[in-house]
Amino acid sequence: MTPGVTMRAISLIGPMGSGKTEAGRALARRLGWACIDTDAEIESHEGRAIPAIFRESGEAHFRAIERAVVQRAARRQNVVIATGGGAILSPVTCGVLAKAGPVFYLRAPLDVLLQRVGGDRGRPLLGDDPRSALEQLLGEREALYSQTGVPIDAAEPADAVVEAVLRHLAGAVHRVRVALGPRAYDAIVGTGVLALVGFELQRLGAGRQVAIVTHRSLLRRFGGGLTRALEGGGFTVHAVTVPAGEQAKSLRQASRILDALGAAGFTRSDTAVALGGGVAGDLAGFVAGIYMRGLRLVQVPTTLLAQIDSSIGGKTAVNHPRAKNLIGVYHQPALVVTDIDTLRSLPPRERRAGLAEAVKYGMVLDHSLFEVVERDQKVLARRRAVDGLEEIVRRCATLKARVVEEDEYERGPREVLNYGHTVGHAVEATIPGRFVHGEAIAIGMHVEARIAVRLGLLDAHDADRQDGLLQGLGLPLAVPAGPLGLLLDAMRLDKKRRDGRIRCTLPEGIGRAQLGVDVPDSLMQEVVAACQESS
Repeated sequence: MTPGVTMRAISLIGPMGSGKTEAGRALARRLGWACIDTDAEIESHEGRAIPAIFRESGEAHFRAIERAVVQRAARRQNVVIATGGGAILSPVTCGVLAKAGPVFYLRAPLDVLLQRVGGDRGRPLLGDDPRSALEQLLGEREALYSQTGVPIDAAEPADAVVEAVLRHLAGAVHRVRVALGPRAYDAIVGTGVLALVGFELQRLGAGRQVAIVTHRSLLRRFGGGLTRALEGGGFTVHAVTVPAGEQAKSLRQASRILDALGAAGFTRSDTAVALGGGVAGDLAGFVAGIYMRGLRLVQVPTTLLAQIDSSIGGKTAVNHPRAKNLIGVYHQPALVVTDIDTLRSLPPRERRAGLAEAVKYGMVLDHSLFEVVERDQKVLARRRAVDGLEEIVRRCATLKARVVEEDEYERGPREVLNYGHTVGHAVEATIPGRFVHGEAIAIGMHVEARIAVRLGLLDAHDADRQDGLLQGLGLPLAVPAGPLGLLLDAMRLDKKRRDGRIRCTLPEGIGRAQLGVDVPDSLMQEVVAACQESS
């Protein structure tokens, strides 16, 4: 099974008696998914038992119905499909299963299979001599089973089969390792990987209680699946809801979550799960960082911006009336679970905002990433489509991990990720609510690229190319009209300022940047004014 496998459905194949139905139901419980037994679906569709279908209509009729049932099941999402023993006889069916997601071949010795089915007279292909019939079927189908699915030892009990399947799935997803010694962790990236969160937490030895921190609409959309996956791993789940948007990033909301954790008796072995975008990640991460001096944290980002950037790296904070993110701690997650499928319901504006961060990564770290976004910009910005997004997320997550490894506490090299943020954060602070974060960063990149041009660091052509891509993605560039005093005051309070001077990360070309560039107040004011929209 190659890394990056799509997990919209998981299929179990194998001969009669291999335990596909029992294992399928147990696997579905662990993942929080539904289980479809194709033989049961066929019987329901036909209104008669399988032996009657064979006897009255023949095997060819049965196989035609089976193909149709499998195709319908494979179109569903978050399902385990337990197939009949002969489903793999159809190349069409094999192709459908493989396209839907991972396929596992439950393999067991003949004697085990015979012990399980020998007395079952409802098996039309066994006839009067089950051993000979089953041996012949295995001989005819073994190669097809092996070619179609990953072999799993099905002689073991169903729970052991499920554990083996989960280990294979966990090994097949993309993992970005954030190597921070004793604080190292994985960010798993893929489609459908939300279902693995319970298994992954088990592997980490987490305590039995989990608090999901999110807002109500996300809890309705993704909370059910996340809760089922956690409960399938044996965890007791509590949901703690907070308001949507930046208003949630406050000491008041942090105190509410702390109260809820304390009331539920959470200990340091338990886990907080941040379900949502950067706001949920910042807030839940901040609380996890200060509760009992450090609670296990799992980031489950559901916005493109959080998947690309904020879910990795351990920066957590709440806002203060004086500045955004003024109160915070560094608290690395124990795990990041990035499910690309959560982006299907992302509003177009939020998608565009996330792509602004991808442009940032390309501008300061990776020329080829910039070119990928530039080439695919129309597809990437398309409403509800996830085509191409997994590659973007994975590449950005890998870049972020390498930067964090080099500079966990932002004392130097990590400042490369601040491109666009000096101006962007000031825009957010002085005009609250008008722009989402990625939009403000797009404005910041536009201004800071022009400063880089004025300082002779960046060619004007590259600045134009950046701005053209941002505009092509539907992002704003102009600084809002109005007095500049508040904007400049916000920059002077920015935590990146040193010795009374505004310092910026500025691009030196597409794919590389210079850190800590002193920008005179006069130049900043002049360029911001030039980039301001007409009043």
